[in-house]
Amino acid sequence: MDADLLRSFVSFAECGSFNRAADRVGRTPSAFSMQMKRLEETVGQKLFSREGRNVTLTNDGITLVGYARRILSLQDEARESIRGETGSRPVRIGCPDDYAEKILPVILRAIRDIHPGVQFFISINPTIILRRMLDQGELDLTLISRSEKGEEGYFLRREAGVWATSPQHQQHLNNPLPLVLPAEDCKFHAWAIDAISKSGRAFQLLATTRQAASLLHLVRDGLGVAALAAITVNDSLQILDHRDGFPPLPAVGIALLINEAAHPLINRQLASHIQLRVSDAFEPAKTRLPDSMTPNPDISAQ
Repeated sequence: MDADLLRSFVSFAECGSFNRAADRVGRTPSAFSMQMKRLEETVGQKLFSREGRNVTLTNDGITLVGYARRILSLQDEARESIRGETGSRPVRIGCPDDYAEKILPVILRAIRDIHPGVQFFISINPTIILRRMLDQGELDLTLISRSEKGEEGYFLRREAGVWATSPQHQQHLNNPLPLVLPAEDCKFHAWAIDAISKSGRAFQLLATTRQAASLLHLVRDGLGVAALAAITVNDSLQILDHRDGFPPLPAVGIALLINEAAHPLINRQLASHIQLRVSDAFEPAKTRLPDSMTPNPDISAQ
């Protein structure tokens, strides 16, 4: 099977868009579409489902992505072994601020497992900026936030969306409810406003920020209540749920995107190793989660 077709196909799975995938592999959208048509003809199965402008993978497409990644990973491994490439510059890694404290160190250790002498350059930015930097060749790999059921990139973990307040200041008892939220380009901004609006509770948006550390400081100092990923919450804050009168928030998916063309050390084998290290690194959260996300011991025991 043509490796070039497989690389383009996997690029779509990682980007979730024909146009962005075409940009990444250096082809026009029409040429990329022709490639995908050829691939479907080669395997004799429909790989894409189209509803209007929305294009997703079929079940056969999802199956092929797994095999394609394995094939390309072996090809990359063979090429690297023959060439003896070690990389002459730091690996450029992007990470949203929310994941810099707990997930990013796991990523760095995973890379050094395979390449002990590698150096890093780290860029902390919102997902929307990191995607653009990766597409423009300014990053070699990046963590992103995506919808929980999204197909983009290498899935790392699911994180519950939670409300957080200061247990000392108890701002969640105020009316109107004071909110401090991530900036508008973060999913939790819209999710929080939509959820609290539908609940019928009056609220006041007091501050927004792109920095997770700043958001946590604002909550801890009693300025308001925040909506964010559970992994971002530290022990100084209290998680709120329906028992406190708060509606549920969607979960977010954390994924890894790679740009294989940008650095000789970045390939699918490395991405798969990172997936395993992240999976091994995190035990079930010790924070108080909404009941709907907490396993029922009676059911688990059956």
